[in-house]
Amino acid sequence: MQMVKRTVGGFILLILFLWIFAPKQEIYYLLEKNLATKGIVISNEKFKEGLWGIEITNADIYLEGINIAKAASLEMDLFFLYNQLRLSSVTTDKGIHNYAPKSIKNLSATFSILKPYKIAIEGDGSFGSVTGGLYFDRHKLLLRFKNIKDIQAFKKFLKKDKKGLYYEKSY
Repeated sequence: MQMVKRTVGGFILLILFLWIFAPKQEIYYLLEKNLATKGIVISNEKFKEGLWGIEITNADIYLEGINIAKAASLEMDLFFLYNQLRLSSVTTDKGIHNYAPKSIKNLSATFSILKPYKIAIEGDGSFGSVTGGLYFDRHKLLLRFKNIKDIQAFKKFLKKDKKGLYYEKSY
């Protein structure tokens, strides 16, 4: 019985140490490398590594070499079975205000092992609030807009059904 307790205790301790001492900054660089293949570059960021994740502040976001937004805070919490990415105070460049919202107060993307087919998305900003997800099983991005405020810039990209306005994109 003692052997089983030591083995299970050692395994739990190993997982805990891997979790706490994981190279969180390297995980961010891997994410940044994957975004670069899509033409998205994040630069001028400052890192602050914490016990559970990493916080990036004052990041400039570029799409195909054009500065499209500035994010005051980007936090990644890495729990392996439950991961969350939170963006705060994102302001878009004036040049894209005809196609995108002017600001995003909060945006979170959550991946849970309980729903491995989906990354849940929630947020609010100058447009109101949004919920939805990135569905791997259906190869779709679906965002539903609620409490709509200022959507004139991107209303042409939205569709309407019984539940309200939504954006849907297949990939």
